[in-house]
Order: sequence, then structure tokens, then C-alpha cells
Amino acid sequence: MEGNKTDLRFDYQGALNLARQLNTLADQVTSAATKRQTLADTAKKDFIGAYADQFASRMTVEQTNFKAVAQGLRNDAMDLARMWKNAMDEENRRLYGRHVDDVKNHRSLLDSIGDWFTGFHYPPAPAAVPVPQPPAFKPTAELVHY
Repeated sequence: MEGNKTDLRFDYQGALNLARQLNTLADQVTSAATKRQTLADTAKKDFIGAYADQFASRMTVEQTNFKAVAQGLRNDAMDLARMWKNAMDEENRRLYGRHVDDVKNHRSLLDSIGDWFTGFHYPPAPAAVPVPQPPAFKPTAELVHY
């Protein structure tokens, strides 16, 4: 029951900056793939024979690899955004827990007697934080303040 006593250690800004950089790198990989495909199409013109077949095969493999790398970078960027969201949610839960403990610790005897008749209602819990979206990966929320 002491999990809310310490702050979560997470680099919120660094995670979103890295997500932006990974997304930009994925765009650069996709751009390079498009340029190389255009060059390959030009090179394949009037190119026939066994070496032409090898070249075409290698270019197909290269394009597949480009797509896989770009998708992997985008997936990593989204994973960082989800990690940011999960860290924000966890820290908000910890802050809420501290706030509830503080409210409970500062209630008088009369408040406690009144609660017996009316019930004690905790303050509302913080809402879940949305996941930042590409390409900007802007923060979608701030930590709660009580």
C-alpha cells in the first residue's frame, strides 16, 4: 500500500522526442526506397539476361527490406508513445493515491461521523491519458495537480 509514495522515474519529454525521431527516420527510409526504386526502374530499361534477373530479384528484396525497416521504426515510435501514456497513467494514479490519503488523513471526527450516515465519497480518479499520435507525437495530457 506504499506504491504511491514515490514518483515514477520516466523521461516523458525524451520518450516523445525519440518517437518523433524514429518516425522521421521511417519517413527518410521510405523516401530512400522510393528514390532507389525509381533508379532501379530506369536501370532495368533494356537490361536483359541473367544479370538483369538477379538485379530485379535483389531490388525486390531491397524494397521488401526497406518496407520492413520503415514499419519497424514506426512500430517502435508507437511503442514509445504507448510507454509515455502508460507512465502518465501510472504517475496520475500515484498522485491520486497521495491525494486520497491526504484527504483521509485530514478529516475530523465530525467528518467521520457524518460519513457514517452519508458515506464517504472519494474525489474522482484521473481520466486515462490518450496515446500521442504520429507524426508530431505531441503530449496529449499533463500530470494531474491536486
